[in-house]
Amino acid sequence: MTDLTPPQWQALLEAGVKEPQPLHLADLSVPFVYERTVGVLHCAAGKHRLAMSILLAFAHNCDSGIEVGERLGLDFPDETADRWLEITPGAAFMSSVGRKVQAGKRANLTLIEKRWLGDIQYLFDE
Repeated sequence: MTDLTPPQWQALLEAGVKEPQPLHLADLSVPFVYERTVGVLHCAAGKHRLAMSILLAFAHNCDSGIEVGERLGLDFPDETADRWLEITPGAAFMSSVGRKVQAGKRANLTLIEKRWLGDIQYLFDE
């Protein structure tokens, strides 16, 4: 798993995210954001879009979801979260509203990830 800097972890913690867990050990029955390089990040209810936007920011060397939204010309947090999900290999989430894991594209997940995540709804496959 990737080591994030202390300021990056602080930003995620302030966004209602808990310490990461490996996919095979994580409780996938509660809201989470998964990124292959980081692990499963359990989120407070309604905070998954914020966490996804922050992860997109880190990928673009930005400090916040707002900053990356401005840089990429995307609305924060909806479009920034969607962009992260669509382009990030090994990315998925489950919100506090839905009970189904959602991912961007089938090709973004490995067979092992698909097996661990279970029934997945893909949002950007045609």
